Amino acid sequence: MRPAHMHFMIEAAGYQRLVTHVFRDADRYLDSDPVFGVRSSLVCHWESHPAGSETPTGVSSDKPFHLLRFEFVLQQVEPLARLSVQEAAPAATGTRR
Repeated sequence: MRPAHMHFMIEAAGYQRLVTHVFRDADRYLDSDPVFGVRSSLVCHWESHPAGSETPTGVSSDKPFHLLRFEFVLQQVEPLARLSVQEAAPAATGTRR
């Protein structure tokens, strides 16, 4: 069995797309993930909230929910204008040397 986790795909203009997952701390399968995807930097606490709790947007939820706080860091894409002519040509055409 895999430990509980949630997948994320985050995109923002000027940044590389990030595809990752975050694992729930204290899951009994963290040490035995068959996919070997668990890294300590990807494990965090998921706060459990019962039905009737206020969500982060200020709305009362009629269902129980979990809230996790995790800092995602995106890497900026280097603009082609900053590359030399030799570097820019392969990047612009999608070819490799």
